Amino acid sequence: MERYKELSDKFSLDRTPKEKRLNIITGELIFDVFEDFGYRVKFDRREKFFYIEPIKENGYTFGFHISIFKGLVELIWVVRDSQNKVILGTPLMEFSRRLISPDYRIMDPVIANYDDFENVMKVAFEMYEDFKQAFMKIAAED
Repeated sequence: MERYKELSDKFSLDRTPKEKRLNIITGELIFDVFEDFGYRVKFDRREKFFYIEPIKENGYTFGFHISIFKGLVELIWVVRDSQNKVILGTPLMEFSRRLISPDYRIMDPVIANYDDFENVMKVAFEMYEDFKQAFMKIAAED
């Protein structure tokens, strides 16, 4: 939660008011950024979000969905078990409310330009990889 809070604070609503937000971002740029970080990305036209190709590890399938709307970058981690049942499918913004307090809220990062997007995704992918490792370690102990 600390790194997500730092990311939210660095790319905050105060730093990037509505009139400075990146409202239009090209799919091509998103695909390039994801591929630069070593992920293959697809777009769900019906739900309007980007997602990396699911990664299977030891009976679990991990996913990472990204929704960008009016400069807000919503990050969603997904975990499915071996029966394809969703174990986790929650925006990171919700974790603070569920883990700390229902009244506590860490906001989604807000971007003003393409560099902001790339910087947000660098940290987001690092957190995602660390999450997968921690999840697999705990799952192995059960």
